[in-house]
Amino acid sequence: MIELMFVVVIMGILMAVALPSYQKYIAKSRRSDAISALSAIAQAQERMRSNRSSYLSVLDDLKLGLNNSLSPGGHYTLSLSGVGDPPSYNFGYIATAQASSGSPQAKDSDCAQMSIEMSGGNLKYKAQDSAGNDSKSKCWPS
Repeated sequence: MIELMFVVVIMGILMAVALPSYQKYIAKSRRSDAISALSAIAQAQERMRSNRSSYLSVLDDLKLGLNNSLSPGGHYTLSLSGVGDPPSYNFGYIATAQASSGSPQAKDSDCAQMSIEMSGGNLKYKAQDSAGNDSKSKCWPS
């Protein structure tokens, strides 16, 4: 009986150490949902821009088949906004993936919001943690 108690204690210690690491790994893997959705938006915007004088301002017009502006895995809510002051779609756009509140990804405090900004032909990758701090190096692959 004592041996069984030792096994239970050791298993408990292992789970206490391994579970948080596993959860971080899962959250990191779900970020690929945002990356693929933002990449698809960028590609669609460039295809549309080649035939127009400005970028599109509505996600549905990109014909990506997104369901209610959700990423394919449903972990992120996607949105578009213009660049500049006042915001305009003539020279660029900002596509944002915000962790959906109904998704387990909402607990990913390192990368609560990921975005790409196309401005004047330059693409920038951005990310913020749940406190609003820059977390680009944690969220985007280098």
